[in-house]
Amino acid sequence: MKKVLSFIAILSISAVSCVKQEDFVLLQNQMKKIQKDVSSLKKTQAETNKKVENLAEKLDEVSNIAVKNSLEIKKLKLGYKPPEPENVPLEGEEKVKNATNPQDLYNQALDLYYQGKLEESESKFKEFIKKFKNSNLYDNALFWIGQIYYTKGEYKKAISTFDNLINMCESGQLKNCNKLPNAYLKIAYSYLKVGDQEKAKEYLQKIVEKFPNTEEAKIAQRKLEVLK
Repeated sequence: MKKVLSFIAILSISAVSCVKQEDFVLLQNQMKKIQKDVSSLKKTQAETNKKVENLAEKLDEVSNIAVKNSLEIKKLKLGYKPPEPENVPLEGEEKVKNATNPQDLYNQALDLYYQGKLEESESKFKEFIKKFKNSNLYDNALFWIGQIYYTKGEYKKAISTFDNLINMCESGQLKNCNKLPNAYLKIAYSYLKVGDQEKAKEYLQKIVEKFPNTEEAKIAQRKLEVLK
């Protein structure tokens, strides 16, 4: 009887051992599958991130074009013509170089920006905001200083400048704030450039909420969809 019981015990242990071995093999196969799935997901995520980056760059280009087109339309409405030093008398050139009229100084600074003379443009815009704080073009000048920083890749300075413009407008310090939507958009792009995606999304969402039915809101909405 004891021999029979011993034989049954041995069979039981062998069976359990076999089951555990089968479970172990099954677990190994499951782990391999999970590792393969994780690897595939990482590859897909990397491809998605690259696509997001490319779309972000394209939207950045669209944003810059929109800002420039908006400015050109405004200049056309005002009947603005850039100075042509070669075709004006010397005293005219001197008048342009030493502009004291707000509009002339602003136009001069803007022309320098589009000529790629960023340092000179920055200097003229800073001269403008120092001399003409009560001008209707003050917010525009402050915006372009931020844009110059952005163009030069000085994103932290750009953020500080756009933030200053936003605060001045929203606190009532500036009455004319037509550049406010653009300031929100550019500060969002600046945050993206320094790697703070959450802060960028926060400002993009504010554009959609505060300035619906604007070109800036459309750009912001598309950008938010890309960043999801």
